[in-house]
Amino acid sequence: MSLIDPISVPSEGLRNGRGAAGAHHDFTPLAGDGRLRADLLDAGQLAVPDHRHWAELSGNAAPGNIFAADWLMAPALALTRDHLRLATVCDAAGAWLGALPLRLGRLGALPVLRSWQNPAAGIGTPLLRPGGERAFWAALLARLDRRPGFAAGLIVQDLPLDDPATLALDSLCAEQGRFLQAGKRIIRRARIAGQPGDPRAAAVFEKRFAALEARLAAHAGPVRLALHSRAGDCEPWLAAFLALERGAGIVRPAPELLRAAIREGHRRGAVRLVSLSAGETIVAMSGWLVAEGRGYGLASAYDTRLAAYAPHRLLVRRVTELAALEGLTRFDAGAGCDPAADILWPAARDVAPFAIAIGGPVRRALFARAMRAAAF
Repeated sequence: MSLIDPISVPSEGLRNGRGAAGAHHDFTPLAGDGRLRADLLDAGQLAVPDHRHWAELSGNAAPGNIFAADWLMAPALALTRDHLRLATVCDAAGAWLGALPLRLGRLGALPVLRSWQNPAAGIGTPLLRPGGERAFWAALLARLDRRPGFAAGLIVQDLPLDDPATLALDSLCAEQGRFLQAGKRIIRRARIAGQPGDPRAAAVFEKRFAALEARLAAHAGPVRLALHSRAGDCEPWLAAFLALERGAGIVRPAPELLRAAIREGHRRGAVRLVSLSAGETIVAMSGWLVAEGRGYGLASAYDTRLAAYAPHRLLVRRVTELAALEGLTRFDAGAGCDPAADILWPAARDVAPFAIAIGGPVRRALFARAMRAAAF
């Protein structure tokens, strides 16, 4: 049975950017069940059992944030110089219900706990077991109420407003009278089943894409799409992709993170790698993650010398066809895509950071007052 209330749309408080702020209420993590335990582990010194629990959670997590899976997040944690904590909630048997990296930072003059993301991530949803969204937040917030440390509040970054984890957080804070405020929204483009966009506009763009592809073929040779799914394809694809980025003048700050993600994801069958060629020349490349019937944009590059032929758009057109053939119900374009309406990405997802009051009544009231006066 799901632990999250069956809410199909964001509540008024979530849409308006604020939740209730009232008295400090006593509560237990899960309908009176105190067997859940929240910990803030040193992310740089996780024990072997912690890695095992994280891997088990990753293998059984709800669709939402594959970027927080152990095999994607752990290499990123190892490379950061930030002193990070991994907030975990586990049951009586020690199995993890959810995980979220945190660090101590600042919001203006306020010291806050802030969620930390894999640099490749487009969303900040915690890694959670299906149905455990509400229990995770309840246990974590109860832990932070008891021991907030120096933090005046909690900032969770880049939560999609339509995600069960966000809806559960909103519902829980409203019930507890806990201050919750959404910050500036970001629109992320997506393809979502049941939201195909304008079919007439799609037909017009299809003709334009066909004409562009014909022009590119006339200029450089036949246009072909290659899906690199064999075990030996990963390293050549990585080398060619990074070379294509360099040729476009892109300096990736941490290419080792992309290498780790691509290599392990490819080994697990969780990464799709494609390239678009014209004649003997690779003109565009893309890689995306797949988990539980959803796709997540990871990396893309194209030959800028051929920008007049829009090879990146031609590739995305083919990628969306592959996603449809695979039956992906949702495909998020990624953090770097243009937020404007797009025939290839007709759906939109609202993503926002959230400020949450923690601690006792005085700390919560002071944080709520500061946030109401701040530009967030």
